[in-house]
Amino acid sequence: MNSKILIVLLLGISSFRCIGLLLPQEKQNKPSFLTSFLGLFSSNPETSRSVSAEVGPSGGTLQASDGSFSFEIPAGALSETKVITISRNVNPNGSIPSEYGATSPVFKFEPEGLKFLKPTYLTINYEQGRLPEAGIEERSVGMYYIKDDSTLEKMKKVSVDYSSNTIKVEVVHFSFGVGLNIQIWLVSSGIITNPNPVSNVADKVIEELANYADYGYASVSEYYQANAGILGPFINQIVTVLGTDPITAAYPTADFDGDGAPNFEDPMVPSLGPVITVNSISAQNVSTLSGSILSTEIQWKSSKTGTYSIRKNAADCNSGTVLYSGSVTANVNQTSGSILASSLNLGSNALRICVTSSGVTGFGVATINRDDTVPGVTIFPSGGNYGTVQSVVLNCSDVGGAGCSKVIYTTNGTTPSFGANCSVNAGNVYTTSIPTPNQTTTTLKVRTCDQAGNQSVVYSETYTVDTVTPTITINSVLPSTYLKSGQTATISWKSDKGGNYLLKQGTSCTAGTPLVGTNVSGTVVANETVTSEIPVASLGVEGNETVLVCVANLIGTNGSSSVSYIVDFSSPVLTSSVANGTYSAPQTLTINCDDVSSGCHEIIYTVNGSSPSFDSSGAIQNGQLYTGSIITPNNTVLEYRFLAKDHAGNVSNELVRNFTIGELIPKFTSFEVPESGTKGVIDETEKSITLNIPNTVKNPFLIPTYTTENTTAVVYTAALPQLVPFNPADEMIRVNLSEGRMLSGELTVISPTGTRVDYKIYTIWLHGVISPDVIGISTQYKLFLMGWFSEQAQFHFETPNGNIPITCAKAEDWNEYNRKYACNFTPINVGNGYLMDLFVTENLPFHSFRYYSKFKMAAVKNGAGEANGEIPYCNIQYPTSITMPVPGDTEMIYARVYYPGLTSSTVENPAVSGEIGMGPTGTDPRTNPFWYFTPAKYNKTEWSMEANNAEYMAKLNVYRGLRTRSYVARFSIDGGLNYTYCDINGSGSNRNLMGNYYPELEFTLDKLGLITVTNPYP
Repeated sequence: MNSKILIVLLLGISSFRCIGLLLPQEKQNKPSFLTSFLGLFSSNPETSRSVSAEVGPSGGTLQASDGSFSFEIPAGALSETKVITISRNVNPNGSIPSEYGATSPVFKFEPEGLKFLKPTYLTINYEQGRLPEAGIEERSVGMYYIKDDSTLEKMKKVSVDYSSNTIKVEVVHFSFGVGLNIQIWLVSSGIITNPNPVSNVADKVIEELANYADYGYASVSEYYQANAGILGPFINQIVTVLGTDPITAAYPTADFDGDGAPNFEDPMVPSLGPVITVNSISAQNVSTLSGSILSTEIQWKSSKTGTYSIRKNAADCNSGTVLYSGSVTANVNQTSGSILASSLNLGSNALRICVTSSGVTGFGVATINRDDTVPGVTIFPSGGNYGTVQSVVLNCSDVGGAGCSKVIYTTNGTTPSFGANCSVNAGNVYTTSIPTPNQTTTTLKVRTCDQAGNQSVVYSETYTVDTVTPTITINSVLPSTYLKSGQTATISWKSDKGGNYLLKQGTSCTAGTPLVGTNVSGTVVANETVTSEIPVASLGVEGNETVLVCVANLIGTNGSSSVSYIVDFSSPVLTSSVANGTYSAPQTLTINCDDVSSGCHEIIYTVNGSSPSFDSSGAIQNGQLYTGSIITPNNTVLEYRFLAKDHAGNVSNELVRNFTIGELIPKFTSFEVPESGTKGVIDETEKSITLNIPNTVKNPFLIPTYTTENTTAVVYTAALPQLVPFNPADEMIRVNLSEGRMLSGELTVISPTGTRVDYKIYTIWLHGVISPDVIGISTQYKLFLMGWFSEQAQFHFETPNGNIPITCAKAEDWNEYNRKYACNFTPINVGNGYLMDLFVTENLPFHSFRYYSKFKMAAVKNGAGEANGEIPYCNIQYPTSITMPVPGDTEMIYARVYYPGLTSSTVENPAVSGEIGMGPTGTDPRTNPFWYFTPAKYNKTEWSMEANNAEYMAKLNVYRGLRTRSYVARFSIDGGLNYTYCDINGSGSNRNLMGNYYPELEFTLDKLGLITVTNPYP
């Protein structure tokens, strides 16, 4: 044997105590089966050196100062901190076998007996010397444990770098380790003869041989031959015990004896049982997935006649799952029958063919892989936008074990598909990289198929390739490159290439801000004109702004063209050289205009009191162009109004300059109270202003508006500022008011030259009473009106049913300051109530007047029937009569009402209104004008048994001197235009209750409530 390069390792961290239990008795008394040294062959054997370091649970690395080795302890390998020491050039307990050459330096590892919780790793540099680079000699470099008996055990390699001459091993793993060596020796020596333990040891050897590459061997045969001295006797013994050779059978194509013939033709130890030969397998790979290879068959033969069984994943011929069984004739080909993929385990399945002849069993093994995992594919580059043509590479991957069979693809949008056994139905078979076309978008669809017939899903990648950048041409810009608030910038443009476009504000298409507007984004067709509209507000602040028209090609590379705008949101500011005021001589008036962004364009003005203006195009609409200073005239009141416009079209605030030259008389030209719709009557002779005040006004102070002439100030001398006092008292109590005009305040107007004129403000309560107020009582009605009107005033009512003329004449007590009118009119008799506006037409200095607080004329619904709006039922609930010792407020009077769908005992309905009225005893409240009514308040009655009835309540006030009075209730569902009156036992006409008619429920005067005052004059 040629001398080998050897690196020797001896560890004091092995689990020798456990292994020692497997030794023969005579070897268990030795202190250690493995020594406690770590050694390796290295250069410079004359040098001795130690490396130490503290290493804890977080791990660490010891590094030789000359870089000849390093020892890596990963995190979690130690449970506590230890001092690790490595010493070079020590002597091992055993000796180096002679076939490995001269003595080499040995390294000792301390502390002895240390155990790691997970593998640690040793990396060393070896000398190549005269060895050819990566030749067979260099590849045979290995690391070994030196045992006490001077034998070696090879360690598991993690990696080897032949270029840098380094080797890395896993410290705690042993090849044919101590335990397995002992078990092989126990079998070979005949100490273990039980078939089950012998079979288990054989399985471990089979598994160890499969790891040949971990120990630097090129094949399982090479690994076997290196250990033939141990394994040869072992195989002879297991054949004796088992009657067959599982080691050779596990590797039928290997050549253990090195004579060039595979084991299945030339077994090292002839088996005593039948020899089984596997001739063919219809499908080496199968799958349970739809469309794949679902089953396979095995063709085989036996050297002897006997009975057979085919077993799945059996450790021997007595275990596993029997798939088929029967009789076999020597040297006659047999077919297994269909073996379904669903009957196999995922991954590799060993199908053991066992034949028993004359009591001796032989077996052969056929391996079938079940792969239920669809293959995948890597597409490079992935889809996206590219500025150059791409070459797309497709790499198939399969993790299920079967291996890839085909990759197919399409680029026309169709879906690639396979038939049975990876035959191609649609698509192209991939053989070389696929180029992408330019200036278009291509969708690549890919599907793969593995050797088991499994088909992948369809993978899709989309590639957009475009190398041409668009060129944009600006056709026109409107209205101009100056923009003001509210305007829209209109840009007409086109692109020589179609694509997506976007208008941005800024210096580049990548960094700009997208704009808001019409046609500011979308898709453009090559050489087609686009009109984009951008509201100036989207450009943001004032100043110079750039608008970019960006058109992207298919991959988003933009071509662009720009328009520069001056944005001006601010109006020009006007100032004058002369302030408002009174001057004794003409003034020279100079107007200055200031505008920061776009600059002033022109100034216009008027002298007639009207406002100067520009039209929508910017031309002068009213006024004249200011061209220089203006000299004011003398002895007059002047008002100049100036207006400026900048280049963007922004118009300034109006600048007004008022000048007074000479003496002026101030006066009121109008005086109104918008709150009441009243215009004051201005008497310049009397220097007074008289106002009609409607009686519905609740605010005791009214806010007037007015205009004046030749006036610079209005001073209130007898009233609160800006208020005219008026308090006509509470109209609901109906107390008598002071008649005639009342002085409410005094005002003084002051002219620019200081002239003062005093005005007196009078108010008169505009009050009207209609008698009677119920339609249908008579054909002639009267309006008693008090107000400040002239004798020539024309009156009429305006109603929803038409206008009603009124003839008015002075009342008996009519005088200059107490103007009462008695008016007659004939109403439009439509049978229903209505609201009326009083309209008075006057001549100057009086004003036409509309009394917006409407007069009301009511209609009585008693007897009209429910279909015509009569309330079906109402009554005075309590009390039906009242006795009072003295005048004053009565006790609370309650009334109830029912109307389908409107009334409820617990929920108030605003459509329903009620009143309690009082009038002369025995008179008819429906027609007598001396009845007075007080609004009734809703009274929630949760305890009421009549849940659809509503209850209302009110008190009445009996004046002093009244001995008796009748009282009544009335209800309306239309705001008081129509009333149904209620007595103490109910109301209604032809009232049907539960199908019966009750005429006694009709309203009658003999069933009114009665109030009696015992002492009317207390």
